[in-house]
Amino acid sequence: MIDMRLREVYRYLGYRKITPTPEIDARIQQCIRRMQAAATPRAISRRFPVRTEAPDRVEIAGLTIRSRDLYRNLSGCDDAYMFAATIGIGIDLLIKRGEVASMTDSIIYQAAGAEMIESYADREVAKLRAQEAERGYQLRPRYSPGYGDLPLALQTDFARILDMQKWCGISLTDALLMVPSKSITAFIGCTRQAKTEPDDAYLAAEINPLKLEADGSTSHGHPNATAMDGTTSPCATSTEANASVPDTLTARSTHDCRQCTKTDCLYRDC
Repeated sequence: MIDMRLREVYRYLGYRKITPTPEIDARIQQCIRRMQAAATPRAISRRFPVRTEAPDRVEIAGLTIRSRDLYRNLSGCDDAYMFAATIGIGIDLLIKRGEVASMTDSIIYQAAGAEMIESYADREVAKLRAQEAERGYQLRPRYSPGYGDLPLALQTDFARILDMQKWCGISLTDALLMVPSKSITAFIGCTRQAKTEPDDAYLAAEINPLKLEADGSTSHGHPNATAMDGTTSPCATSTEANASVPDTLTARSTHDCRQCTKTDCLYRDC
């Protein structure tokens, strides 16, 4: 059983200032029960020494990465984890079946799946945090390929170094998207430096804001999406009658909500 924050599921579905009707709420709860039965969560992590050099050089696990954002995230760390987690292919199958039988259920599965993988990843990282506390270390926030200027191409290195296919059943498409879709990869730094801010505040301070086009026409990486309450995501470039709730994990390959100035976005992930 994976604990899920129901308010986050509501938020992914577009319910911000209103609550779902009893009928919709019952349907959400039914979908979540099916997902709990279908989920097969698995995670893998390995800790490596990490070396950083200003302004953008990070060396870890035999890799030399050029990324100012990852450098800021891991600066001051002695080690870092390479981490991968998934809730399994069963959730993807529910989503696909829903697209045929009930688009409403498919939308709910997408939204609840995004919350389920985040909650599961948080649970697994909490275990690592407890382990690191025993040796006097704290963990930095998860930072994934595709965030900021960190190349998505690093997914292939995660797959190789962590042997994700063997240990988690995670494979990559030609476009470097993960299958199962509700999966996460991330770097997690280990530092002795005291953290004085919560994770969200730390990332907001450390990572440069996303530069948006002046005309506001830039796509932010979200699929075009219509929420269940009929509103449209401000990040969408057009509306489609039956578009699904965006898969935030996939959207992160091109978009990081922490850097986005669309603070009123229905699908904001922080």
